[in-house]
Amino acid sequence: MKPGQQALDLLKIAEDYRVGRCRVLLAQARDETRAVLKAAHRAARRDLRALLTPERDRLAGAIAAAEARLLTRRRLCEQRRVAGMLQLAWPRLEQALRARWEAPAARAAWVTHHLAIALAALPAENWVIQHPQNWPAAECEEARQWLQAHGRAGARFAPDAGLRAGIRVACHWCTLDASLEGLLADRAQIEGWLLQYLAQQP
Repeated sequence: MKPGQQALDLLKIAEDYRVGRCRVLLAQARDETRAVLKAAHRAARRDLRALLTPERDRLAGAIAAAEARLLTRRRLCEQRRVAGMLQLAWPRLEQALRARWEAPAARAAWVTHHLAIALAALPAENWVIQHPQNWPAAECEEARQWLQAHGRAGARFAPDAGLRAGIRVACHWCTLDASLEGLLADRAQIEGWLLQYLAQQP
């Protein structure tokens, strides 16, 4: 073999070694680069989570507080609306009861209904029926006869200047108050009934 050919063969061997070695080194460098980038991404995500978690918690707290304030405002607004509605309804209810008392047929039903309740609830003796001064004498007599027919012949009728509508049945220490004032005395319960009634309306 000629010396020149030997040199060429040696150069080729050296070149092949260099190419192979470069290939190995480049593959190692790529693997190391991927590992470094992967670790860097993992660390960046961890750091980002560490930064964002308190901010996310703060925002969640702020949203919850805002929702609670909104709920409170809505509740207060609804309470004001209901209170205003009841404020308007109360005089109308009183007016409707007055109108009922002023209508003879409704007034007679009012008296008879509450006398029947008194029959079931009160002792039999010493009845005093308090009524408005302007209650017609004929209706008073009808009520007296109704009571006699139901075993309360001794009932006494007494006009009361303080009564505007309705009657009170007093017996010993017991009183059935079916006057306008008596029927409207428990305002909280009546307003509860009104709200329940309104809630059932379409």
